[in-house]
Amino acid sequence: MKLIITDTNVFFDIISIGVLPEFFALDYDISTTDFVINEILKSHQKEQIESFIRAKRLNVFKLTADEIDEIRNFVTKRFFKGITDKTVLWKSYQLKCLLLTGDKKLRNEAADLEIEVHGSIWVINELFEKNIVSKAKGVELLEKLKLLNASLPHDDIDRLIVKFK
Repeated sequence: MKLIITDTNVFFDIISIGVLPEFFALDYDISTTDFVINEILKSHQKEQIESFIRAKRLNVFKLTADEIDEIRNFVTKRFFKGITDKTVLWKSYQLKCLLLTGDKKLRNEAADLEIEVHGSIWVINELFEKNIVSKAKGVELLEKLKLLNASLPHDDIDRLIVKFK
């Protein structure tokens, strides 16, 4: 099974369009860091994520003090205000695995490090490609995503909607 490290905003997108169980139905080993989990503050979102942790469907890397020092010293081209984004970048770089993020700065940094990087739109396409959701459901999810997250590339979403129709 292919390993994926995901950041906070992908979880927020997936939860807000109501497909967290479908996301975990994908044939990937989905992981994140404890820093990401600590950013999920709303109780209904936290409960949903914690249920997948308890079910051992979501692996959370608990970073040690030494690893946190290593992350702080991890040289990047871009400045990251907080450490959370750097934790998922560092972990995906360390494990040479796919990174899921919607953050442009993080995407660009990952690409520079030759880390395969995708976002929420890719997740919906995967749900469709793996027959977890129908074309109609895929279109519905993409339309919801456009309404809920204005920072996503709407041209890419519209192209995928055309593909699904």
